[in-house]
Order: sequence, then C-alpha cells, then structure tokens
Amino acid sequence: MTHEVRGVVAKAKGAPVTVETVLVPDPGPGEALVKVQACGVCHTDLHYREGGITDDYPFLLGHEAAGVVEAVGDDVVDVQPGDFVILNWRAVCGVCRACKRGRPWYCFDTHNARQKMTLADGTELEPALGIGAFVEKTLVAAGQCTKVDE
Repeated sequence: MTHEVRGVVAKAKGAPVTVETVLVPDPGPGEALVKVQACGVCHTDLHYREGGITDDYPFLLGHEAAGVVEAVGDDVVDVQPGDFVILNWRAVCGVCRACKRGRPWYCFDTHNARQKMTLADGTELEPALGIGAFVEKTLVAAGQCTKVDE
C-alpha cells in the first residue's frame, strides 16, 4: 500500500519550496513508517535548497523530527507500531570495526530506507539526511528510530 501525504519539497536550486503530494510506500524489510508529530527547522534545510550539500533535486526537506511508528517491515524488532520515536540521521550497522569498538558515530556502513518516496508523478525524492520529515509520514530505516520511554 502507498500512503498519499503532503510534504515540503525543494525542486531546484534557490527556488521557493512547495507543498507537494508525496507517495510513501509501506515499509519493507528493515524499514519503519513514522507519522511525524514534530519537526524542527534547521539551517541544513536551507543548505539543501541552495544546493550546498548536493544537487540531487528534488529534496524532501526536514530531518530533526519525532513521531509515532505506524508500521514496520519484516525483521524489525527494536520498534513497533505505537512507539514514540526520535529520528536519527543515520542507522549504524552495528558490525563494522567502529561499531564493534563502541564508536558508532564513526560507522563505516550507515544506511537509510531502501525504498524511495516519490512525487505523485513518480519522481523519486531525496530525503534530507535520509529522513525527509517535513511530511505527514516518512519512511526510514528502522535503525534511525530511537524509542522514547513513555
């Protein structure tokens, strides 16, 4: 199933951002669908819009977010539907040399959701820092979700 939501998209360098219909797929293996409840505005989003990070337009902006897990894909065990989570920029692998040494911030194999969110016409979106949270629901790697204790 695909979820049709609204999101803030930067389509071109320096162009005004627009609110667009975004199609978000159900989570696949290792992924989580999160209903965004709050998202901060960061200068990094301006850098994305201005082409200062990469030029892989269009971008789905927003990355400092929290929300509720709505669904998870196969093999996800650390979070479940109903969990309140904070979204992280990267999901660490847990098995590389840096992770095994207790230094996950140096992880050699971080990852994001494998499936792409798209515009209604099928154009693939590049989510800011792998999150793309200026949207009603976002798809992330489940490892990007940090559960918050009730």
